Amino acid sequence: MLAARLLPLPVRTAEMDPRMAGEDLLPGEEHAIARAVPSRRREFSAGRTCARQAMRALGARALPIPQGQDRAPVWPDGLVGSITHTQTWCAAAVARTEDGIRAIGIDVEPAEPLDAALLRIICVEEELEALAARPTERGLLGRLIFSAKESAYKCQYQLSRTLIGFHAMHIVLDEPAQRFSAVFRKDVAPFAKGDVLEGRYLVDRRFLMTAVTL
Repeated sequence: MLAARLLPLPVRTAEMDPRMAGEDLLPGEEHAIARAVPSRRREFSAGRTCARQAMRALGARALPIPQGQDRAPVWPDGLVGSITHTQTWCAAAVARTEDGIRAIGIDVEPAEPLDAALLRIICVEEELEALAARPTERGLLGRLIFSAKESAYKCQYQLSRTLIGFHAMHIVLDEPAQRFSAVFRKDVAPFAKGDVLEGRYLVDRRFLMTAVTL
């Protein structure tokens, strides 16, 4: 399991292959995927299944997790969490706010190079310069930067409720420690320009995963 290796102990996690999931949805969840294709329905259902498994591991009731108008999960009172998925893997992380966890962001991606055409959309100049110095690894490192920004975005959004673009943050990788810093490049209240979210990452044969916890 990847997520459990990235997150502190107060956080509980669960993971699964969405192709093995049924459509075990609770009241209030179905409307989010009412018109979705089967693959999207499986991924959504698997994410909710993982989230409820994590809730049970916390000793909490496995309650519905509807989707808000902003498409973000709406967690039960007293809980914070994050859900992520690809077509072949999904994960959820959940914690109690009383344990001091304010927000969580996780992201899973296939461990494959990112399309070079997407790099300028995702990366700021400092990141592009760092990638240019490592041409043989550029694609996979670009995917890692993308994932780190996704995790940092999810984490900050739970507090800011503000939509930000890829260029609102600058990712600095610490590869020996398998950690990263997401540095705000502008004010996004309650965060200020220069504030940093610290994250961790793992890369294995099939997937890479990133996680940020506040």
